[in-house]
Amino acid sequence: MSDLETLIPQAVDLVIDGEPLAIKPLKVGQMPAFLRAITPVMQQIGGDGIDWLALFGERGDDLLTAVSIAVGKPRAWVDELAADEAILLAAKVIEVNADFFTRTVMPRLDGVIARTGATAAMATGGSTPSST
Repeated sequence: MSDLETLIPQAVDLVIDGEPLAIKPLKVGQMPAFLRAITPVMQQIGGDGIDWLALFGERGDDLLTAVSIAVGKPRAWVDELAADEAILLAAKVIEVNADFFTRTVMPRLDGVIARTGATAAMATGGSTPSST
């Protein structure tokens, strides 16, 4: 892999539902809708691994919407995929855009979580019960 390929994520080619796809880094025009869809999902992705069944059970609609935006396919097309193909496609979208997730989305989520914690602390008087 060249230095340029390391700096600029390359497309990943795969065949999904018999159709060749090139999974590419997000374009700026895709980002607003993609971020709205993926933000609730990211809380479950940022760990040692992804529990795909739990993710689909809890945030499947958001994830499928984000995938459809990232690959430029209608949501109905994504909805009709076999489960293994949908998981592979979602994983590749996340992989190709990993730099974007780690530099943009995850810090944003960390900020939201920190603000939520600060708001909760202020609502409870800023202290925790002490043991006496």
